[in-house]
Amino acid sequence: MQLPRARFCWSMIGVGHDWTAIGPGQMKQAATEEADQRYHVKALSHDQAKRRLVVEWCDGHVSRFPFIWLRHAKFFPSCGRPEQAADDSYLLPEPPDAAVVGSVKSDRHGIEIHWANDHSASQHSLVWLRDNCPSEAARRARQPKPTLWKGADAEEFHWFDAGDLDVPGTKLALFQHLREYGLALVRNAPVEPGTVAELAKHFGPLRRTHHGSLFSIRSLPHDNKGTGANIGATTTNAQAPHTDEGFRHSPLGIMLFHCLTPDPSGGGASLFVDGIAAAETLRQSDPAAFSFLTTTPLVWAAERNPEERFRTRARVIATDSQGVVRGVRITDRTIPPVDLPEDEIEAAYRALRAMSEQLYASERTFEWHLQPGELVVFDNHRVLHARRAFNPDAGERHIQQVSIDREEFHNVFRQLAEQLGHFDLANWEPDAGALSHG
Repeated sequence: MQLPRARFCWSMIGVGHDWTAIGPGQMKQAATEEADQRYHVKALSHDQAKRRLVVEWCDGHVSRFPFIWLRHAKFFPSCGRPEQAADDSYLLPEPPDAAVVGSVKSDRHGIEIHWANDHSASQHSLVWLRDNCPSEAARRARQPKPTLWKGADAEEFHWFDAGDLDVPGTKLALFQHLREYGLALVRNAPVEPGTVAELAKHFGPLRRTHHGSLFSIRSLPHDNKGTGANIGATTTNAQAPHTDEGFRHSPLGIMLFHCLTPDPSGGGASLFVDGIAAAETLRQSDPAAFSFLTTTPLVWAAERNPEERFRTRARVIATDSQGVVRGVRITDRTIPPVDLPEDEIEAAYRALRAMSEQLYASERTFEWHLQPGELVVFDNHRVLHARRAFNPDAGERHIQQVSIDREEFHNVFRQLAEQLGHFDLANWEPDAGALSHG
């Protein structure tokens, strides 16, 4: 296939080489640049044989940028670059070995490359280059590991106020807490039906499923129950730690549970478990079980009523390419008898039991009896939730819940961080949660 030659272009702000440092998803002030030695060049060279631009920064870090990567960075439109010319139909650059550097120079804000192969020039912000360095250390830093917790740790978590969502600074603090721990606690929300849907809009657009966008978990005395009662969340029995709707290819993301009416007898307490912490403990205590659950997909299914014909196959523990646990998917009520070769079936049940023992460990559980106006916000790809049993004849228990797709939440989080000048947070790269693997 003969590809048309890409037409490269770059939009610059300022005069000459004194451009403002801009890059995908960020705009850093010059004062920030000047104060941070990470963005100052100590030495600059290029290796034509290996097709690398080598930058030694003043803090001692060394970046090696492949020429083809720099060519691509010149015109990538999805991160603020100009669109391609009308006569170009393919946005990816030429073959890697076609790029030949003629000369390279830099100033306090950027690097200018003159390309000998097509006599073009490109300018690259020092801030953007450093923040997108392809070294292993830099890439790992852009994908920070979560802070693991147990029940006693969660008992010390800060409770946010629902009004914090209207204050950008404290809203960002809440978002950071949710990102780091997968769980945030909120008080003083209005005790009115539908409140949770309005509060959830701060986190992103609501996700709609066959249950709708707002779901009420409302348990009434036995004589008031209707069709479909005592199924799933509407049951009054205890529930094991689980992922909500793990039978979907992409399970529900950020969940918000809002208490309108607690069980008057004191039952129905909510429980939360850090699934990633449980998985990491399993890695150490039972490597065979951990290996099985990270490499062998299992079937998850739901056919509990005429509106449900869901079926997917996914791993219980999702890891990224570095082996870091990024998400957990497990629900005892929606896993059918495993569909595996017969010589793997017993291994599957041993591994599931080993993981369940970690999830059931009492020291791992944060238990809270939600009161009117209290919310729990959690990442359903990481934090599993459960519930104590309660007596419906004691009176009504009413919880409302909604969900936001994880990528929508992370989009809002990064926008807010950038608006408040927290560019390190804005540059943070979210993971794929329970979908991560490879």
